[in-house]
Amino acid sequence: MEIEEILKGILIICSVMLFILLCIYFYAIYRKNRKKHSFNKINNYIQQNERDWYNYLVLNKPLRNHSTTKNELAAIDAIFVSYVTTMNKEEILERASTYASLNMKNYYVEQLNSRDETVRLHVLQRTLILELDFLVPLIERRLKDNRIGSIEEYLLMLQVAAKYNRNLFLAHMYKPRLTFYDSEYHLLLSNIENSYCDYFKDHFEELPIQLKLAFLEFSCLNMNMNPSYLSLFEQLLTSECPGIRLRALRAISSYGKISHVKHYEVFVHSALWEERLLLAEILRFVKEDDSYTYLKVLLLDPNSHVRKQAALSLMDLPDGQVILQQVSDSEEHISPATSVEESR
Repeated sequence: MEIEEILKGILIICSVMLFILLCIYFYAIYRKNRKKHSFNKINNYIQQNERDWYNYLVLNKPLRNHSTTKNELAAIDAIFVSYVTTMNKEEILERASTYASLNMKNYYVEQLNSRDETVRLHVLQRTLILELDFLVPLIERRLKDNRIGSIEEYLLMLQVAAKYNRNLFLAHMYKPRLTFYDSEYHLLLSNIENSYCDYFKDHFEELPIQLKLAFLEFSCLNMNMNPSYLSLFEQLLTSECPGIRLRALRAISSYGKISHVKHYEVFVHSALWEERLLLAEILRFVKEDDSYTYLKVLLLDPNSHVRKQAALSLMDLPDGQVILQQVSDSEEHISPATSVEESR
């Protein structure tokens, strides 16, 4: 009797599980078909109304009345993004933004309040692309209330704040609500106005250490730095933090200019081989006499990477090849890795 009850219980459990799996399966099919149906409606709308939207956005002609179902609004959204990003004209952006604020406000607000993070990410991107100003107060409120979701959503909200609310953006840069690594800082720094970089330069000592390091790393990749940045980089060469010194040296190497070679003498005998390596890289564009002296010392460095870079830097300097050959001939313990042939 007990065995029959156990078997009966197992059968009931299996039946329930099978029912649940079937429900999930049919729901997935329903969602897929619904999504496909919506996709087809969006594409049909775009094809049928392409000329009208071209006339409105590009030629500034009056727009005929259009119905506003959810699929049609999604189609209009796609049309706006396509025109704004491909044609990159201020008047097109203004017309798209104006239309959205007058006729699509509820559509975008509903997306911003969605439980689906993918939908929220979509509307945050649209806020930046289409300049949906009416969403900015709602996004600022989410930031102030720490309703920030994932790191991706947080970064998009901060990009919006950087564009519309400088103080709010800086507050989160000084004290991020989620953990930021170099990649997150780089993403933000590469998508904000250059004036923010100038601010971080002028207030460098006040920045949290992670932002300092990320800012210096970003500076190595930014080709639009003005000469005032070199002064900051060279000031940081005396920092007690090895990470800051290394990044400052790397930024100077990318910058391609120094004020005076004597500032770099201390790194010839640095205890960190990475600093000696970066010095060897920097000396490739320094044509002062001391540069040759330092490079001769670095040619005898115990680290092979430093020796090789010193040889390569000499090859970039006038008469450097001759000096390199002389050193190679006179110093028996110089590795073949620093020979003229390998440097070439």
